[in-house]
Amino acid sequence: MNSFRKFLIGLPLVVAVASLVVLLSVPESPGITVDTELNFTFTYKLNIDKIPDGSKSVEIWLPLPIDNGYQKVLDYKISSELPYQLDVEPEYGNRILRFSSGENVPEDLEITVDINVIRYEQDGWNQIPYAASDDTPDLTRYLLPDILVPIDGPVEAEAKQVVNGSMTTFQKVEALYHHLFETMKYDKSGIGWGNGDALYACESRKGNCTDIHSLFIGMARSLDIPSRFIMGFPLPQNKKSAEIPGYHCWAEFYMEGRGWVPVDISEAIKHPEKKDYFFGHLDAHRVAFTTGRDIKVNSGESSHTLNYFIYPYVVIDGQPFDGASYNFSYVQKN
Repeated sequence: MNSFRKFLIGLPLVVAVASLVVLLSVPESPGITVDTELNFTFTYKLNIDKIPDGSKSVEIWLPLPIDNGYQKVLDYKISSELPYQLDVEPEYGNRILRFSSGENVPEDLEITVDINVIRYEQDGWNQIPYAASDDTPDLTRYLLPDILVPIDGPVEAEAKQVVNGSMTTFQKVEALYHHLFETMKYDKSGIGWGNGDALYACESRKGNCTDIHSLFIGMARSLDIPSRFIMGFPLPQNKKSAEIPGYHCWAEFYMEGRGWVPVDISEAIKHPEKKDYFFGHLDAHRVAFTTGRDIKVNSGESSHTLNYFIYPYVVIDGQPFDGASYNFSYVQKN
């Protein structure tokens, strides 16, 4: 008699059956070799070479990385001539640095934030204890549509073509993941990509990480599966230090008894040999900054809604300003 049968026989019937269901409800590890822990400094820098003459006020919002079971923000250092404060955005709990000039508007501006982070590999099927700290969150927001992520119409219709009512939550999400892996292209050509527009992705069958994961989230929510959008940056796996050219995003869905489980469909499309890995796992070579869409940043009595939030948001005299430049880099410590 093997050890697994002895284990089940030694349990009461109800417990044994429950154990068997849990063991059979999630996939085995895909056996991909990845770094499980990364310690690094991420540098987030903004420059405005020339603030328009006569400007009366400058306000800038920068996101700070998420702090959770898979990512620990050890400390950060801010270099800026503008005063600032740390705000917590109420809908998703994102941490945001808000810089404000008041009446003392400089001619030019540089802001640098150095952030020390430890990032761990994320395994949604074998949650480490401290990673499940939000295992009973309020899931209401993660079942609702976003401006560019509807949960009805073509998005809902496509989801219902992929699943059936007899499937478990796990089976439904697995079906959505494989369906999008097989039917979507990672393609940044033409016009319309990069906005996280689920309808664009549904109709064009292409896009970048924001488009592909927006379609996944809309389809999952249409099936009453809580899902959320995570925005951050990729970190190269073969360099100890590097400039980071741009953002990366992924999605998470909520599964009872497992908590938030990650999926990265766009990386799976780009690296098909890791298709099984990116369903439920994330490597440590990334840093997460913000959760959610339609994020509101407040300035006195006015409010600005951001489609998603990863790059600096600058307002001069109450109007969005697109003349800032920014760059990102990291230095690995381990």
